[in-house]
Amino acid sequence: MTQMRIRNMNTNDLGFAISLTEQEKWGSIREDFQELLLFDPNGSFIAEMNGEPIGMVCAISYGSFGFIGNLIVRSEYRKSGYGTTLMSHAIAYLKGKGTDTVMLDAVQKAVPLYKKLGFKEMCNSLRYEGRVEPETSSNSRDMEDKDMMHILGIDRKHFGANRFLFLGSSLSRDPDLARVIEVGGRIVGYIMGSKRHGFVRLAPWIISECPELANEMLRDFAVRVEGKQIKLGVLESNTHAVKVMKAHAFYQKSYSVRMVLGALPRDMQPSNAVYAIGSAMRG
Repeated sequence: MTQMRIRNMNTNDLGFAISLTEQEKWGSIREDFQELLLFDPNGSFIAEMNGEPIGMVCAISYGSFGFIGNLIVRSEYRKSGYGTTLMSHAIAYLKGKGTDTVMLDAVQKAVPLYKKLGFKEMCNSLRYEGRVEPETSSNSRDMEDKDMMHILGIDRKHFGANRFLFLGSSLSRDPDLARVIEVGGRIVGYIMGSKRHGFVRLAPWIISECPELANEMLRDFAVRVEGKQIKLGVLESNTHAVKVMKAHAFYQKSYSVRMVLGALPRDMQPSNAVYAIGSAMRG
């Protein structure tokens, strides 16, 4: 029997990676994988059979905790244990970097696999899409480079790690979709987005103070979207964020299950300040 080989992903694999996500209708773009490789050139993996790529998985270590995502095996190679082998490889990689807690967003059909590997369910990770009545907020303005240190402080407090590469890349690529909201001259929240094929993905979105500003921020963001559909991921544990989605008639298209392997310290519990996750891959 031919042995599966696992190697590091490189930029030559991006076309294959995108083809897998298109097969799953995940809406990923090349920049998503380029950023992963910049963040950690050794954290994304390709599975091969006889030199032909058949699957992938990506792992991100934020230090004491990390995320795994993009676990996809080509349909004709499924139910042969290759997905389990890829996932085990990603877990071992993170553990080797000193990552004690591993999280992921699992599609429903993959939950049994992850449970066998020791993952436990945390909460549902909801996928919403919709359009919002636009209205400019007098409290919001464009995010600027000089805001980044303050934004990173807010982000670290509520996400738990430094996402400078991802946030900085998003600001550079889609500056028109990056907004902050201020109260008394202080930034209390930020919202970002990226242009996709026919829609805008809102990610991430954090309100550190004054959650009552959520609706105002969303309507202001909609001005920049120019009528395109908005898609975002919301943890069900943030009940106020869910209420905001319902208030604007967002449609819950699907959901994943946020799962965890290892201990989940109190400071890693999902924050109610997070109104939209960065992505299923990055948390």
